[in-house]
Amino acid sequence: MLGLGSSAAFGLSGVLARAMIDAGWTAGATVTVRIALGAAILLVPGVVALRGRWGALRHAWPILLAYGALAVATCQLAYFYAVTYLQVGVALLIEYTAPVAVIGWMWLRHRQRPGRLTIMGAVIALAGLALVLDLRGDVGTDVIGVLWALIAMVGAAAYFVISADDRIALPPLTLAAGGLTVGAVILAVAGLVGVLPMATSSLDVTLAGRSESPRVCWRLG
Repeated sequence: MLGLGSSAAFGLSGVLARAMIDAGWTAGATVTVRIALGAAILLVPGVVALRGRWGALRHAWPILLAYGALAVATCQLAYFYAVTYLQVGVALLIEYTAPVAVIGWMWLRHRQRPGRLTIMGAVIALAGLALVLDLRGDVGTDVIGVLWALIAMVGAAAYFVISADDRIALPPLTLAAGGLTVGAVILAVAGLVGVLPMATSSLDVTLAGRSESPRVCWRLG
């Protein structure tokens, strides 16, 4: 149930991001505000969950940096760029092949050979993705969008691998709050130095045929 809830929330973020981008926001500004809001919401619960173990936080800074850079900033920024070129569902399906990448990583890096059913599932997932992309069809798929979605897939794979590492001595809430904070800082700095285009708009956002203010999207996202 937690996995389904997480997937639904992330899928909804793509729909809302696409609406914001269509209204004049850049992908960089959209994802930065979203991550910053998430960091602000989880900051206090993350500190409480730490229970004063600040030493664990100091020792885990490389993990937090990698988590914030890959699993948060790269994953979501690439996904939001992908939905500017692809349908939200297609971009999400490409990103959600991340478990297949995790299987390959664990096999090559840690010699954890998957079972037959796992390999069969991975093959079916890749075959289904090829059908969705219609690689041999007449309607071409935007290559740039696919590349962004694949980068998001790598970020999602990093999210799974880092989150599941039982050697990390941080509570899940603290890891999430720290990763969101690091990701927000990275994106904000990239925007300030001009590497990441940042632009916002006060125009109403169209959702399901209705016009709403951008604040409604942020409350939903």
